[in-house]
Amino acid sequence: MMRWLRRLILRRRIYGDLAEEIRQHFNEKVEALMADGMSRQEAEHAARRAFGNAALLEERAREAWQWPRLESIKADSMYALRQLFKSPGFSVTVIVVIALGIGANTAVFQLMRAVVSPDLPVPHPAEVYALRSIRTPNDGAWLYSGPAFDHLRRAATGEAKVAAHTAIATCNIFLNKSSGAKEARMQLVSTNFFSVLEVRPSRGRFLLDGDRLPAGGAWPVVLRYGFWQQHFAADPAILGKSFLVNGTPAIVVGVAPKRFLGVIPGNIPDFWLPLEAQKDVRYSVPFDSLGFGSGVSLSMPYRQQDALFWLTLIARVPPGSEASTTAAWTQAFQPDLELFARFTPKEQRATVLASSFTLHPLAQSEGTIFAQYARPLTVLMAMVAAVLLIAYVNLANLQSARLTARRYEFAIRASLGAGRGRILQQLLIESGMLIGVGGTMALLLAFISGPVLLHWASSGARPIPLDLHPSLEVYGFVVALLVLTFVAFGLLPAWRILQRDPAITIRSSMTVSQPQRRILSNLMLAMQVTLTLLLLSVASMFGRTLLNLNHVDTGFDRQHILTVRFAFHRAGYTEARLRTLTPQMLERLRALPGVRAAAIDMCLPPGCLWNSVLHVAGHPELSESAMQTHQDNVGSGYFRTLGIPVVKGREFEDSDTGDTRPVALVNQSLAKKLFGDADPLGRQVGFGPPPADAQFTIVGVVGNARVDGLRAQPPPVFYQPIAQNSFSIGGIAVRSSGDPLLLADAVHRGLLALDPQMPITEINSLTDDYQNTLTTEHLLVRLTSIFGGLALALAVIGIYGVLSFRVVRSTSEIGVRMALGATRADILRMVMAQAGQVFLLGGVPGVALAVVTGRLIRGLLFGVNGADGLSLCVALIVLGMAGALASFLPARRAASVDPMRALRAE
Repeated sequence: MMRWLRRLILRRRIYGDLAEEIRQHFNEKVEALMADGMSRQEAEHAARRAFGNAALLEERAREAWQWPRLESIKADSMYALRQLFKSPGFSVTVIVVIALGIGANTAVFQLMRAVVSPDLPVPHPAEVYALRSIRTPNDGAWLYSGPAFDHLRRAATGEAKVAAHTAIATCNIFLNKSSGAKEARMQLVSTNFFSVLEVRPSRGRFLLDGDRLPAGGAWPVVLRYGFWQQHFAADPAILGKSFLVNGTPAIVVGVAPKRFLGVIPGNIPDFWLPLEAQKDVRYSVPFDSLGFGSGVSLSMPYRQQDALFWLTLIARVPPGSEASTTAAWTQAFQPDLELFARFTPKEQRATVLASSFTLHPLAQSEGTIFAQYARPLTVLMAMVAAVLLIAYVNLANLQSARLTARRYEFAIRASLGAGRGRILQQLLIESGMLIGVGGTMALLLAFISGPVLLHWASSGARPIPLDLHPSLEVYGFVVALLVLTFVAFGLLPAWRILQRDPAITIRSSMTVSQPQRRILSNLMLAMQVTLTLLLLSVASMFGRTLLNLNHVDTGFDRQHILTVRFAFHRAGYTEARLRTLTPQMLERLRALPGVRAAAIDMCLPPGCLWNSVLHVAGHPELSESAMQTHQDNVGSGYFRTLGIPVVKGREFEDSDTGDTRPVALVNQSLAKKLFGDADPLGRQVGFGPPPADAQFTIVGVVGNARVDGLRAQPPPVFYQPIAQNSFSIGGIAVRSSGDPLLLADAVHRGLLALDPQMPITEINSLTDDYQNTLTTEHLLVRLTSIFGGLALALAVIGIYGVLSFRVVRSTSEIGVRMALGATRADILRMVMAQAGQVFLLGGVPGVALAVVTGRLIRGLLFGVNGADGLSLCVALIVLGMAGALASFLPARRAASVDPMRALRAE
């Protein structure tokens, strides 16, 4: 080994000694021949004949030391660097194209992998499942009651285990006396939650069965690692420290592992508490129930109510025991199914009782991020792959043109004895250098743009908390793309150019038009046109979708509404206190300059309504689907404030109090659903079968509104006056005479003047609230526009580069044509006609592909059909203008050729 290293370091000295020794032997031979009577010239000739080729001897000696390959690689590398520095425009273009193409693909792939196949950082993640049986009756969710969880936990067999957790809820925390309230995200879990997942704490311990009761008045809490670092400065003495959660003491018993972010991809809690802490920490949403007559009470602890569904079940099941374990759990769940059946229509009871448990991979089953982003990211992945294909075609065209321009160099080197393998090695080293630099930049671009994509895909200022750490899959994806790039950009063009006979290349003195040689180049350009037209069309479709959504009629005036949202429940405000405070809040807000009206709402839109079953007095024949409705409790003046028209009757008034007759309003959709064309005014409805179906009297009908979001059609909505029901205020809608955001500071100051501790969580315009529901659409528009623009730029570069190269190679031909009488206009038309052929060849399949793609993605569109003519026209116009500009410049250069100079130069 030491001798090998010594040779590696001292090889130049060794080669010098070898050359000197060969010269000495040669000189000795010459002197010996001269001693025999030859002249020096005769002796040198005779010595060379006897001695042989000294350079060849030196080469063979070096081969014996096994250095020629390394030395040739080094020499070719130095030569490649000189060649690339001589062509900085070409080198920079290639590096940028590779970085953008591979970087964009890697960034989208990384995000798609985190959404479609998220990591669950627990031991043996394939054994962890989401446990599902029957959906809840109103919301159709996979939620179960506390007693049902107890039944399943006791029925677990062998090594199988079942745990439970709630949805993640926002809460107020007080870390110390000097700090004010801060928002955090809590999740309630069963005490065996962490043991089922088999994760180990980074500090302290996890929850134990003994933690079902508070110790010393404080509930045990486990912190997320990042939350511990951010809010507690990674305090090593964190264990035993306490803070307030919605006013309830909590004591830290442990810190989760660094990479453990919970089991809901894209939705992470800041800390975990036992399920039993629900009432004390005022955890209240989301939940579902069997409704009227089931004995559900939201004022009592949720944990022991068998008709209140609020828990998600997870399980760890060893391989091979899935069938027996789910059968045991299904049997243990029978009492809960019977409870379901008692509140289910007779025709559906048999189906309910036959429900069984099934296992679903946990990482792909929790949360809504997969359903929300899987399809959009698939579309984006296909588009960015098309961009990469355009880049490959462009690179292959650029490389072919460059190598063709250097064909005389390769021919001369071949005639001097260089083998094709040696020339191919030198060309591959050039390509490898560019690809290596471009690949490194692509990785940096992907890792930098990952958080940007998350921000674009997120609603509000907080990005979706996905784990985008580099993984083997990501690196493998990059390596695969680099290999494809090496083949497309380096190997294939080099191999094609080296197949030409060097003798023919050297003898050729004039380049004439040979259309058959341009077929492959035209096909490659046409492919770029096809894919670019497709990408521009898709970008135009998504752009029109967002434009249509922004201009959709919501049924109310969202342009002049300011929304103020509160967290009174978790701040401990009682109903009595709110009934006293609310009139003061409304009076203060209505007195502000620029405020035209203000009203309270249980839960402000968009997408914040309760699902209920509404019975109609005198109509027991209505099906449950016909009785399904959304429910909202609102204050007087609510419809006037939002601009929702009252079609019939009246809206709620201040006189509608708890001491008066219970009244209600329905929107047009619900009135049509329940009563058809009959007049709903004066009809009685309720939330249960007789006699509970006559609780409320309908006093008005209001217009339909898209309260579930811009895409969804206006749902049937049942409105109640909040003064006659539970006084749960979620927010206040403020109608302004101008830009509502200009009132935000005044509204905030006015409310805090009434109560400095008022838990205001957000003040925003209703327009922005609805815009936050369009994160997927904004992501698609941004990225498809970027990809379409990138594809257009690549196509323009490709067309311009190829036509310019053809003009340079055809200078003599153009000179001949002009000498024979062709005008400059004829030459201009000739070159432009070549571009026109390419556009026609690529445009027809591009239009067909755009139509097919539009139909495939129509579920992501709004107000745009699959074969959208306007989007195609926009794409064709943009591509046509860019292509005309790219082809006009080489055509003008060709038309400016001086025929005499062209012929003399040839």
